[in-house]
Amino acid sequence: MARQVWGEPDGIAAGSDVSLEAILTVDGAIVPSQVTSSGIYTLSVENLVQPLQTILIDEPNDAVTASSGLVRWDITSVQSSSWSAGTFNGDIKLVDSGGSITYWPVSLRVRSVVD
Repeated sequence: MARQVWGEPDGIAAGSDVSLEAILTVDGAIVPSQVTSSGIYTLSVENLVQPLQTILIDEPNDAVTASSGLVRWDITSVQSSSWSAGTFNGDIKLVDSGGSITYWPVSLRVRSVVD
């Protein structure tokens, strides 16, 4: 699967209220039975280069629309206030009602606040 990048090309400012949305596909197609509202979605994004910085770890989703494959996370300014500038990789993880686990790779591009 191709890695989806949020915040390209300009980045998301640290300290922003932001909604991160992803259209989840399997082999390029939306599969409503795979993108199920009964599953548990979490989002993890972190800097794996020194110094290690956690951006979001196991952040639960705020909305799922199975028919369109859309999953959304609403991130508050408090959650994003300590982000530093850079590009951070991570994954969307789905644990479905049967216990199967699926991952979708993502990146989040953060920019410094410009006044």
